[in-house]
Amino acid sequence: MTKQSRKKILSAIYIGLIANIFLTLIKIGFGLWGNAQSLVSDGINSFSDIFMSLMIFFVLKVATKKPDHNHPYGHQKFEGLAYFTIGIIFSFTAIFIGYRAVASIIEYSINQSAVLKPDIITLYISILSLGVKIGLTIFYFKLNKLYKNPTIKAEYKNHFFDIWSTSLTVIVLVLAQYNLIIFDYIGSLIISFFILRLSISILKEAATFLVDQAPDNSELKHIRDYISSVDGVVTIDDLKARMHMTELYVDVEIGVKENLSLKEAHEIAEYVHEHVEHKFEEVIHCMVHVNPHK
Repeated sequence: MTKQSRKKILSAIYIGLIANIFLTLIKIGFGLWGNAQSLVSDGINSFSDIFMSLMIFFVLKVATKKPDHNHPYGHQKFEGLAYFTIGIIFSFTAIFIGYRAVASIIEYSINQSAVLKPDIITLYISILSLGVKIGLTIFYFKLNKLYKNPTIKAEYKNHFFDIWSTSLTVIVLVLAQYNLIIFDYIGSLIISFFILRLSISILKEAATFLVDQAPDNSELKHIRDYISSVDGVVTIDDLKARMHMTELYVDVEIGVKENLSLKEAHEIAEYVHEHVEHKFEEVIHCMVHVNPHK
């Protein structure tokens, strides 16, 4: 990651952080004042987003450090660890919101007269929040397309799912204005499922970043086909690749004619090494081992 791209990504995190603080304050504040549980639940979701933005900000400072003695392959996997932690935070947020929603539905079933209708201003706040979320989603979508950064991708996916949860809040608050108050609690419960689904998606993807998962077979095939086409490569005896966040490390064993000199065999290996890294942008290092082939 270049210094300029790192600066732009950090600036984007600042924007998301400020927006989430604003949304948390108005959602929870007006939700409590206007008796709108779905809006409060949406606010709790935005509150968890604040922790997400703060964690991303601090982790990016570590993940973008240059390789050192203790971390010769770089610090990028700290970003994967942060990505995994974000998934955990969202899981607990979903469970908490879901528990409150179920408790409120039970309470409403027992004593409907004690429940107050959400104030109309909570509907206006939810519509405003929806507009902000749509803007943030478009912003992070374009940024992720440009930099293909895991943490920016997490922010984009989070804001995208928030569009659905906030849209749901708008719908249930409209229904609540017609005294269908139970939909406020049902909406809160559905929001918890949205967040839980997002957390599972993030956890699954974070696991691939942390366990050296292989890339898609099609991508591996492209690399294999290219190496096979190199003049002097007789066979490919072994080919392995592992994901290093959004990049790849490639290890390949090639077979060359056994009567070649050490210098000639080395030149073929060096050609494969340099040209694989040049042709495939996602490959940050290609290790080549040469075998004599009869």
